[in-house]
Amino acid sequence: MNYCTLQKFDYSVCNDLDKKYFFSAMLNILYVRSRVIFSRIIFPLFFMMFIFPISPVKALESNVETPPQKIETIHLSDTELFNKAKSIQHSDPNSSRLLANEVLNRTDKNNHQEVRAQAYSLLGELNLTSQKIVDSMSSFLQASLIYKDLDDERYQEINHAMDNLLPLAKQHNVTWSIANILINKGDEDFDKKHYGDAIVQYTRVLEYVSNSKSIAQTYKKIAESYKGLNDKGQTALFYKKSLTAYTALNDKKNIARILNAIAEAERHLGNDVIALGYSAQSLEVYAQIDDPKGYVKALNGAGIIYRNIGRYEKSLANFYKAYLYYQKVDDVNGIAKSSIQMGLIYTRLKKFKEARSFYQLTIYLPKEEVEAKTLASAYREIGVIDLNAGDYESAKAMVLKAHDIYEQENDKTKQALTARILGNICRDQKNEKQAIAYYKDSLVDAVAVGNKMYQIKAQISLASMLIKKDPKQAIHLLNQSLALSNEINSNPQKLSVYSELRRLEKLRGNFEKSLSYAEKEIALSSIIEQEKEDKELVFVKATLSSHKMEMELASLKEKAKLDHLELEQKNNEIEIAAQVSKISELELVKNKYANLALALLLAMCLLLVVIIYRRFSASKKRNRELDYLVSRDPLTNSYNRRILYELLERDFGKFANSGSFNEYCFMMIDIDFFKNVNDAHGHITGDTVLCDFANILQNTIANRGTVARFGGEEFCVVLPDSSQEIAMQVAENIRKKVELYNFDNISITCSIGVTSVVFGAKSPKELMHQADVALYQSKTMGRNQVTIWNEALEKNNT
Repeated sequence: MNYCTLQKFDYSVCNDLDKKYFFSAMLNILYVRSRVIFSRIIFPLFFMMFIFPISPVKALESNVETPPQKIETIHLSDTELFNKAKSIQHSDPNSSRLLANEVLNRTDKNNHQEVRAQAYSLLGELNLTSQKIVDSMSSFLQASLIYKDLDDERYQEINHAMDNLLPLAKQHNVTWSIANILINKGDEDFDKKHYGDAIVQYTRVLEYVSNSKSIAQTYKKIAESYKGLNDKGQTALFYKKSLTAYTALNDKKNIARILNAIAEAERHLGNDVIALGYSAQSLEVYAQIDDPKGYVKALNGAGIIYRNIGRYEKSLANFYKAYLYYQKVDDVNGIAKSSIQMGLIYTRLKKFKEARSFYQLTIYLPKEEVEAKTLASAYREIGVIDLNAGDYESAKAMVLKAHDIYEQENDKTKQALTARILGNICRDQKNEKQAIAYYKDSLVDAVAVGNKMYQIKAQISLASMLIKKDPKQAIHLLNQSLALSNEINSNPQKLSVYSELRRLEKLRGNFEKSLSYAEKEIALSSIIEQEKEDKELVFVKATLSSHKMEMELASLKEKAKLDHLELEQKNNEIEIAAQVSKISELELVKNKYANLALALLLAMCLLLVVIIYRRFSASKKRNRELDYLVSRDPLTNSYNRRILYELLERDFGKFANSGSFNEYCFMMIDIDFFKNVNDAHGHITGDTVLCDFANILQNTIANRGTVARFGGEEFCVVLPDSSQEIAMQVAENIRKKVELYNFDNISITCSIGVTSVVFGAKSPKELMHQADVALYQSKTMGRNQVTIWNEALEKNNT
């Protein structure tokens, strides 16, 4: 029996052995063990004592590693336990390691993250001392991640330690550790907004990673860093590289998000058609996964793109879907943002009543749950609507609220915008001193943030106010604006500068310079008009492309559905065949053709429904367009004479049926000496004056009545439910606005005749005749007058 056999001896079998054999076996075991002990321990001790004059205990200590100390830890807190481990780091590293691991076990349960990070850091130092490079880097990395989450300054110290380990890691070819260190450094630079340094670190990471997921994440980080640098081209490029990697992984959630990010980058590059393509793909992928937040973000992005290309209906549909989602999850700030976006669409469509309702919805939401800047946007846009309507006090109150919020948020860009709007309000109120102060504030803020467009606009507005007061300062500001306009290649701003310079030089008596600026203004106007036409062509192409994409997408969806139906049909056929084959082959054939016929019939019905629906939709849309064109004057977008007569006949019909005449006013307006405008400036300028004149009428009347072009330079206004006094106030307001308005540097006036049904008109013809008589009186009195009809005028006219 050898020693190894003795080690495996099962003493439990003694119960089954004869006592004789048991005692014999035990004696053999004792004999063999005593020989082993003597040969391996006693004899070497005597030999060492004979050779070296040292004690046997010291001899043992010199050859056996000191075991870890047994330390009582049950009564120690996490911090005390870590401090104990740290205190014996150098004197007893093994015990220190054991205590550090016990700290990790404890903190894993109680989530004491700070002490956990300290324990990882200590293990990193212990492993480094033991030359365990991989373990050391792993421990330091864990400590670094925890300190980063805690926003602890020791995060920097750990990163510095890992930097020192980087050469050792390269020597040991520990690529994953190197990559993690570089990612950590890149994240640190990104958090500090050192985006250029972050790009350098992330680019180095690509040398040490090989799996698709890490590559995709790294490209995404590089793209986000370029986004921080506002380099949209590189942002789009690296998002596309990330998309390629995520596509290889079939990671649909990240594919959808990256597609939306690329769409945003392309949108900022001005590539709306390309952006729309990526946005549509993003929405298609989101439809296949469960990521509602990402889907809503993609809806908002698509809404902005559709708005940029003039597809307002599609834009509104996307924002409304986002709005419904935010309502469903009770996201007040999301509701506010989507309301603002829908309001902006209605503002572009000049449907100010609807726009105001959306902005007011944002204002009425609980303010503590709405982002301050979102609330400020609502105040600002309502202020602009009130400014255009001539309600200056309300406009000023609203814009001041927005301005105060931007000041609190230290948003200098938006401060520059609201300060300029406030300047415009004060300018229209004839408060030049206050207007100049606001324009100066706007200029200071624009310069502070380096926004050259806002700087130009503030300088032009300020210069226009200083032309008479301080011509030299005005010239200086306009020359600065001209230089900046050339720098950012903004022709509309250059045109504004030339216009103001022409006006300034004319006032100073420098007619030659004024003429020179006028020539430049005319030449630049032609260029801008061409650019406008080119832009409209691009919009048309973008609209056509978006329609094409939608049709292709619908076609692909239909094909996918048909393929799915075909697959299901085949599966059903196989299943039916398997079941029917048990009955008879004849029944199998019968069922097969019956199902096929039914599927074809359903497909034909579906196709027929689709065709009918599309024709009905197209016809309905065309009818709406034709109704609009038939009712409008093509030049001024006002109602035409036919609609005016229909409106008056309808209203007088109501009066006849009711037997009573309510307040109902009518006015005829004629542009004074309009023929001189056409003769002096040409019919194109005359058409522009007519359009601007019609805009003044429409903006002044708003929702209180109807504006129609009667013919040539003559317009009519119907004011139902308006008294004579209100009608006269409206007419006088129109007259003043026209007199003060700058029609491409052409000053014009208008004459107005006002009448009311209370004067006894029994038909539209009589009502129009009274207004015409009053208009004739205004012209007779020297024009630029407002006259209300009375019987004396009728007698004088006859």
